[in-house]
Amino acid sequence: MIRYILKRLLMLIPVIIVVSFVVFALMDLAPGDITAMMDLDGMTPEQVQAIRDEHLLDHPLIYRYGRYMFRLIQGDLGVGDFSGISVWYNFITRLPATLALAGATILIGVVFGIPMGIFAAKRAGSVADAGVTAFAMVGMSMPGFWQGILMMLLFSYVLGWLPAGGFNDGILSLILPATVAASTLLAAAARQTRSSMLEVLKADYLRTARAKGVPENTVINKHALSNALIPIVTTVGVSIAISVAGTAVIEWVFAWPGVGRFIVTSVAARDVTSTTGAVVLTAVMYVIILLLVDLAYAFIDPRIRAQYASKSKKRKKSAAVGAKTTATAISVMGVSTQTVVSAEVSAPAPVVVKAPEKITGKTPVKAPDPNFVSFATRTEADMKEQTLAAIASKDGVSVTRKHRKRSRGGEIFRHLVRNPGAMVGMIIIAILVLMFIASQFIPWSAVTAPNVQYRFSSPSWQFPFGTDFMGRDLFMRTIYAVRFSLPIGVGATSVATLFGVFLGAIAAYYEGSAADEIIMRLSDSLASIPGLLLGMVIITTLGQSVPNLIIAIGVSAIPFFVRMARASVLTIKGNEFVEAARAVGLGHFRILFAQVLPNGLAPIIVSFTASLGMAILISAGLSFLGFGVPIPNPEWGSLVSDGRAVIRHAPWLTTFPGLFIMFTVMGFNLLGDGLRDAFDPKLKK
Repeated sequence: MIRYILKRLLMLIPVIIVVSFVVFALMDLAPGDITAMMDLDGMTPEQVQAIRDEHLLDHPLIYRYGRYMFRLIQGDLGVGDFSGISVWYNFITRLPATLALAGATILIGVVFGIPMGIFAAKRAGSVADAGVTAFAMVGMSMPGFWQGILMMLLFSYVLGWLPAGGFNDGILSLILPATVAASTLLAAAARQTRSSMLEVLKADYLRTARAKGVPENTVINKHALSNALIPIVTTVGVSIAISVAGTAVIEWVFAWPGVGRFIVTSVAARDVTSTTGAVVLTAVMYVIILLLVDLAYAFIDPRIRAQYASKSKKRKKSAAVGAKTTATAISVMGVSTQTVVSAEVSAPAPVVVKAPEKITGKTPVKAPDPNFVSFATRTEADMKEQTLAAIASKDGVSVTRKHRKRSRGGEIFRHLVRNPGAMVGMIIIAILVLMFIASQFIPWSAVTAPNVQYRFSSPSWQFPFGTDFMGRDLFMRTIYAVRFSLPIGVGATSVATLFGVFLGAIAAYYEGSAADEIIMRLSDSLASIPGLLLGMVIITTLGQSVPNLIIAIGVSAIPFFVRMARASVLTIKGNEFVEAARAVGLGHFRILFAQVLPNGLAPIIVSFTASLGMAILISAGLSFLGFGVPIPNPEWGSLVSDGRAVIRHAPWLTTFPGLFIMFTVMGFNLLGDGLRDAFDPKLKK
């Protein structure tokens, strides 16, 4: 295990190199430089040139990055380009606030999420199970920034129980942001616990334990939960890593002085040194936490612990087993030899069968029946078809439709139609598609032209969603925003799927090669950067537009599909039909993309559907922070941000766009769950 830990820690070196280069290069390539963000009024040309010389702006990018890495190796993260304060000091002073928020988030999510999942699994199919599932689905679909605004409105402005933000009231200041941040973790933990427990609750060893009189609580908490912990720990561990890395949106909403807010302000200010240093430290924490999660597997499952054994121990154990097997084989061979010898002595003489005499020309030869088919040449499908035909002709009736074999697509569609959640998801998506088509006919003036006499009008028949501070119809603006949110989600997920599946399939097909190592190490490095932060950096470099948003969100999701495609191809490439394809001389790429990959698309399709909702959430979060669709174009996240300042007087400005985000994400999540059930025989109901 020590060797494994050292190997994982050494892997931090390429992660730091890749992350630092990507962030440094993207921030440096952004339009303008540090002087463009400064107030240069009153400065002489010599003073401006001195600033450029201080930051090496007249030198190429590679030279500046090399100087930065030389200082980083020495433990110097540099100083902020604007503040002049050490990046390490800025980071370490904000880290306690982030850790406090992450700790409270973990406590709430784990303490409540896992028991809720167990409760739902024990009552599968009941009203309680449906309630827990619906609660988890809402928690995973509701955007955190919108939920935070609503909770501030209720508990701070209306009830006056809790502070609205900041870090000045001790634990009271922690309650609201921790509750909002924990809602996603709680929902994910409850959902994963329920799914894992359902797979083990009907196992034979649990039935045996109950038959022996073991109390039900012991059966559930000790035997069932311990065998379902691996996927639960994985889900919780990834959520912990994201929380410690800094929930930027939550910290921004509640003015929380954490690492995430520090990175957002650094990116907005084009501070290359602060952004690079903070993201590098965040990536290091992310990797270390995932390492701790992997080590936790060894304490949960003895089989995984055995994999961490040193090679010398494995060789000794293998040699001992080999010696024992050889001794057993020798003794068995001795008995077998004696048996064979005795058998040869007592065996009767073989019976000699005379060959038939040669057929002369006088002997008539019967012509073969053209309708006769040898039993050896009849395939299973032919036999089944002939049997059904014989039964039909015997009974005088045709085979009924319900006994005919359905196609794969027909089976999946039948299970989707029978799944109420999947049907709701498809209805929501169908409504969104209709709204997208309708938004193409809405004129630009209908969503941008001000009408001051109707400022802050509450919802009515004339204005179903009310109006904003310029008198613009919020209903028209919300429908118009579908033309941005839906294409961004579909486009970003498609980009991530195409590149991720291609790279993951190549890595799996050439498992263990240099290509596999390079692809997976680059993927792990990219995955260590939180998607929202990477999206902000890319948007800062490329500029705010819909195509750039698609690229920014899609790039951050590529590592997930690389892992998914690699795992799927690894399970397929060892099958017999792949060996047959190689035997007939097919090329590697043809085997991979025409034979292997089509047979492993089921989990990728399910992941694609579920990732659509996540892409829309990230897009709304970027727009909420000011990095999304450029103004004055309406987008759901920016609409929520616009209504935040006047939420006490016009709550409808944040309510309706937030509901659209939630129901859109919920629709894709429900469809993803339905596809998962349809593709997995164990989950079909």
